[in-house]
This record gives sequence, C-alpha cells and structure tokens, in this order.
Amino acid sequence: MADVAPTSVDALIRELDDRMWQDCRRLSAWRVVHRTTGLFYTVVLILVPAVLAVGFTSSETALGKVLLLTAAVVGGLNVTFRPYLHSLKRRSAVNTVRRLRDEFRADVAAATGDEVLAVYRRYAASYATIFEQRGGELVDGRLSVEEPPADARPKD
Repeated sequence: MADVAPTSVDALIRELDDRMWQDCRRLSAWRVVHRTTGLFYTVVLILVPAVLAVGFTSSETALGKVLLLTAAVVGGLNVTFRPYLHSLKRRSAVNTVRRLRDEFRADVAAATGDEVLAVYRRYAASYATIFEQRGGELVDGRLSVEEPPADARPKD
C-alpha cells in the first residue's frame, strides 16, 4: 500500500465523502417531494367528496365533473405510488447514509498512513452495498414483488 501517493488517497477520500453527501441531499430532497405529494393527494381525496356531498356544487355541473375526475385520477395515483409516498424506507435510507458518512469521516480522521486506504476500501464497499440494496428495494416496490416467508415456500 505504500506505492499509493498521499494526494491520490486524499482525492479518493474526498470523492467518497462527496458521493455520500450528495446521496444524503438527494434522498432528503426526494423525501420532501414524496411527502408533499402524498399530503396533496390526501387533501384532495378528503376535500373533493366533501365539497360534492355538502352541495357546494353538483356532480352534474362542469365543475362537479372536473372534481369527480380529479378525485378519480388522484385516487389512482395515490394507490399506485403509495409505496413511495408513505414509505419510511427513505427516512431510514437517509439516516443510514448519514451514519455511514459520519463513521467514515471519524475513521479517516483516526487513521494514519496506510490505514487510510484500508478505511476507504472498507467504507466504499459498505456504501456500494447499501446503495445496491436501496436500488433493489425500489425495484421491488415498483414491481410490488413480495417474497413469501421462508417457511411458507414449497419444499422441493
């Protein structure tokens, strides 16, 4: 490990730290987008039927038809994207990456000489694993694939 220049190790450390920081920021931003969208959908789904039921407008008028169509579309979107809009996984993912980044920075600060490269390799592998798992969860959520419990699977 002594053949690696200190500046290149520093560049690797900065690059991994920057990737983790960007990932935290993106996850936090998407969490806000999803929560805001979910809140909007919920308000529409509560408000539209109430407006029609109270009689502020009739479902026979143009406004009433637009409100009914809006409720139908928003209801469909809410059901379709519920795993994303009401998921606690995004909050967990943000906290996991933040914790990993904090541990990485602390270990880099405590490491000396050749240990820094080993710390980088360990945390780069951990970060890649977390990133891959999160991608798999998104695909599973999108496809609504649920694995049956191990004890419920048929035995060969």
